[in-house]
Amino acid sequence: MTSTYQPLELIADARDFSVALPLAYTDEVLTRRLAALRDQLRTAQLDALIVSHPQNRRYLSGYLGFDLPPLDTAGWLLIHANEDSTPTLLTDFRYLEEARHELSGAWQIKLRTDKRMSDGLVELLAGLPAVKRLGFESAHLLHLYYAQLGELLPGTELVATQGVVEAQRYCKDAAELQLMRRVIALSDAAFDRVAPTIRPGMTERQIAWEIEKAMRDFGADGPSFQTSVAAGPNGAQPHAIPSEREVQTGEPLVIDMGALYAGYCSDMTRTICLGEVSEKFATIHQIVAEAQRLAEAGCHAGMTGEAVDAIARDYITQQGYGDFFGHGLGHGTGLEVHEPPSVRRRSQDILAPGVINSIEPGIYLPDWGGVRIEDLVLVRDKDCEVLTLASRQSLIPL
Repeated sequence: MTSTYQPLELIADARDFSVALPLAYTDEVLTRRLAALRDQLRTAQLDALIVSHPQNRRYLSGYLGFDLPPLDTAGWLLIHANEDSTPTLLTDFRYLEEARHELSGAWQIKLRTDKRMSDGLVELLAGLPAVKRLGFESAHLLHLYYAQLGELLPGTELVATQGVVEAQRYCKDAAELQLMRRVIALSDAAFDRVAPTIRPGMTERQIAWEIEKAMRDFGADGPSFQTSVAAGPNGAQPHAIPSEREVQTGEPLVIDMGALYAGYCSDMTRTICLGEVSEKFATIHQIVAEAQRLAEAGCHAGMTGEAVDAIARDYITQQGYGDFFGHGLGHGTGLEVHEPPSVRRRSQDILAPGVINSIEPGIYLPDWGGVRIEDLVLVRDKDCEVLTLASRQSLIPL
């Protein structure tokens, strides 16, 4: 029996989101992160590292500058393994004042003036202890820049790295956990405000816009990704793009949404139905909800992503819908909506205390629609804490 929608009082519109929370970029936190990174560089026998990934820049320095990809000229960090060497942000005039306000005294700013980023980096390296092995983020630095650096630094070995800073971001520290709780509460509150107001005839795009407005009303900086609202058959697309399709009574409506706050992301999905539910919807929604409950009850530190995925996947398969659950059970979330660990088949990522990851089983039936329910959870030693508190009741009474 599908329950009638009931917003949780905990995240009602009256909730106070004005309480100040500690930022994740205090001098103490940044000093600790920088020291840990230098330890990694020395272990990898790297003299220095270029950090070009925007979220990694932010994590290490507190610098929020951002430019449009793929060139993203907001800046590179250059961090030498030598602790006596001052870490540097290489950027240009457009970001100078922002950088001055956001960087602590431990950092220096180098302007590249009219030169290319690569030329500016070479000038910067000339004033540092010898860099024979220079690491770069292989998952982010463009081949264009790599080729330029290869020409400009013939005596330096460019070393592709992967996941160096991400390894530090894997488990959230206390300040990050508070920011994550806040951004999750923002999206919870937005969903609980908008869901009861959805009516037949509203378009997917209208609903998505109302959700994004509500997140901003509660204090979010914006959505953490494009809000997905998929009605009826469109719900069979796990990453559906909102269209002008109007929502109908009695059909599944999948809402995938997330807020952005102070650089941190939330991600949640709920599937609802307006006015009345069919036996088919009630059955599939109950299967997905139980698969999620089992996975959340069984998730704890020390497990692989594959092991957590199997809990939900095995249950859905036992119910006869295994062929219609084609994506992984979840992913890490923090400064990026999708980050390690991966919670899916064949994932050997090990969950650890402090990891925040999604648990989002789904069933997708062509020509009918889909049901997905997604929470973010905090992994602990022996269990996990469900952080997403938005109502999971599916029936919106008319």
